[in-house]
Amino acid sequence: MSFNVVTPQTPLPPSVLHQLALGSPLNEISNYPGGVRHFIFWHGDRNKKTNKLERSMLFFVYQTGRVGPQNGFRLCLIHQGFHIASATKGEGEAEDDLDRLERDIPQGHMEVVVLGEAPVYVSEEDGGHVVFEED
Repeated sequence: MSFNVVTPQTPLPPSVLHQLALGSPLNEISNYPGGVRHFIFWHGDRNKKTNKLERSMLFFVYQTGRVGPQNGFRLCLIHQGFHIASATKGEGEAEDDLDRLERDIPQGHMEVVVLGEAPVYVSEEDGGHVVFEED
């Protein structure tokens, strides 16, 4: 067994990220154009009226045409409340964060990406729940 206590002085070693990629049950999404956007829109727990995620998502993005995390990946955390307008990008729209997730992934690259606003945690005295600020 190994332990990795994460502090500002002892960050998470890259080998742990590699182990997560090798052994986790997380979804693996190809970075082909539109693939990540499609996955979040259709497979995320999205409120159909607001198009905001009702639960956070955690998944890997791999380079199209390569198999296995040793070839590079992005570990993506998409926070609850993240707004995704549609399953496809309109022609002529400016590049956004989801487009950046789909950029080429260099051989052996390991990256962690977080999209959306982190939740605010309420103390145990107030019920110990998560609060999301409304727009």
